[in-house]
Amino acid sequence: MNSIFSEEFKGEQWYKDLFDNAHDLIHIADPGGTLIYVNKAWEEVLEYSLPEIANKSIYSFIDVTDRESFKNYRADVLQGLIPPKEVKLSLVAKSGKLVTIEGFLSLKSGDGQPLYTRAIFRDITAKIENEARLETFNKELQEREFNQQQLLHFAPDAIIAMNGDGHITFWNPKAEQVFGWSLEEVKGRSLAETIIPPQYREAHNQGMKRYLSTGRAQVMGRTIEVTALNKNGDEFYVSLTISSAIQDGQTTFIAFLRDISEQKRNELELDKKRKELEQTNQHLEQFAHVASHDMKEPIRKISLYSHMLTDDEENVLTPASEDNLKKIQKAASRLTQMVEGVLNYSQLKNFNEAAEDVALVDILSNIETDLELLIREKQARLHYNSFPSFRGIQFLIFQLFYNLINNALKFSRPGVHPVITITHRIIHGVTDNAFIEISVADNGIGFDPRYSETIFDTFTRLHSKNQFEGTGLGLALCKHIAEKHGGSISAESRSQGAAFIVTFPF
Repeated sequence: MNSIFSEEFKGEQWYKDLFDNAHDLIHIADPGGTLIYVNKAWEEVLEYSLPEIANKSIYSFIDVTDRESFKNYRADVLQGLIPPKEVKLSLVAKSGKLVTIEGFLSLKSGDGQPLYTRAIFRDITAKIENEARLETFNKELQEREFNQQQLLHFAPDAIIAMNGDGHITFWNPKAEQVFGWSLEEVKGRSLAETIIPPQYREAHNQGMKRYLSTGRAQVMGRTIEVTALNKNGDEFYVSLTISSAIQDGQTTFIAFLRDISEQKRNELELDKKRKELEQTNQHLEQFAHVASHDMKEPIRKISLYSHMLTDDEENVLTPASEDNLKKIQKAASRLTQMVEGVLNYSQLKNFNEAAEDVALVDILSNIETDLELLIREKQARLHYNSFPSFRGIQFLIFQLFYNLINNALKFSRPGVHPVITITHRIIHGVTDNAFIEISVADNGIGFDPRYSETIFDTFTRLHSKNQFEGTGLGLALCKHIAEKHGGSISAESRSQGAAFIVTFPF
């Protein structure tokens, strides 16, 4: 190929070295399109060797999508119909990849006849790819900016942007709704002279100066509750979060604000109701304590005098009168239990004896002693082993388990000896907290599972007083004691009997 070039173009031989070492793709083709010269850039870019290019048609290297248009363009050049103009097309490298080039094609004539065309093209593949990447990046950036604007525009919170001087540069529609000013009214004004109440303005200005000079901030990145002003001068509560950013080399502050005035009103109303409820409960507890205490003596006298009438041998009573006196005595006994229960329940809240290590085995042993006659009468069996100690108030823990064991004995099935099993396990929480769970299970009459929660309400009875004696306060007292220790109590109805699970911090 180069020998043809040398023979045909002896006068231009001195250009050859320049062409061979040029970075652009240079070729010369005869009028039919056969290549008679290519430089080294052709070989390097298109990955062909010189023998693979020699005597090949220029058109065989052009991508099929550009081939026909290039033929027409070159035909016009050969006929001298158009002046040299820049053209862009794609060549196909040996590996199959497309190489995009742009440049000029010119004609060399002699004696009025076309001798050859010469072309110099620049590889712009990387440029095209970079432009495509840049276009994709710009589209993504535009989409991101659009989405950001949409988020700011339709955000449920008021969003305000300020420059380093504290002057407002952005004010979204929610801010207009919350504060009453439009963007045109506040843009360029300081935040201090618009929404910040007078009592906070100096602290705001000092905080801005401190952050800009030292980078330290007391409220930056935190959510706080403060008051703000609207256009009418009304002061109301807002939730405020401030962050900072660098934009074009300058510090920008962005404030997110939410009107929480209704929430604060609800909180104040709830706090008011809570205090009223606490006061009412205190009055009720005081009344229950006083009433229970004052009722004990009249009840004791009713019981005493009714027994005196019964025991007086000179007092001749009819069978009906004797039966009525027994009913009075039984009612007085039941009323005494109820008054004691109410008194114990009302006193529990103010029972502040110091907690200590509780040895549950000793407490259960004492309960067995206190209930010895009932246990013997019902031929009951209590099963329990050792327990780890836990912190609690001895007297209250005794009261809790006394009530549970007494209930298990009371609500036994006719003809079935009560079996009461007391077990425990240690439960570890998701943090480092641990609890001891103590189960008191029996084989008694059980209860309807629908009442597994209401069974702990005060004065709740699932059976009539003719079936089982009681005040309806025992389990309520158990719940109160468990909660006073930071624990809980629950009930499970089983196929035969019931189980009460008490949990204490361990």
